[in-house]
Amino acid sequence: MFRDEQEPLTLLLELSPRLAKRRYRQAIYEAWNHKCGYCEETATSLDHIVPKFKSGSNNRYNLVPACRRCNADKGSQNMEDWFRTKEYFCSSKLEAIKLWMADDVKDIIVYT
Repeated sequence: MFRDEQEPLTLLLELSPRLAKRRYRQAIYEAWNHKCGYCEETATSLDHIVPKFKSGSNNRYNLVPACRRCNADKGSQNMEDWFRTKEYFCSSKLEAIKLWMADDVKDIIVYT
């Protein structure tokens, strides 16, 4: 639905900040079918792929749905390094996350 917290500005101005945030987060969950991007359990939180601690943004393409276990376990670690150590690691899931992140780059190129 929204590509980032600033788009579309006119619609966000019409919504309360609380409702806008809820819709923003819901669109991310829906894009991943409400499944954890790592282990495919039911997602209950959003994980910053590049942690905020390491200058990661709240941009849509830096957020992936995650179960609480994966989100807490990953913490501020490098996503790929952490993910590769897990028994549920799957290269196709890693590729899906990387493609998700790459969509942000495409949007920047299109809109600049």
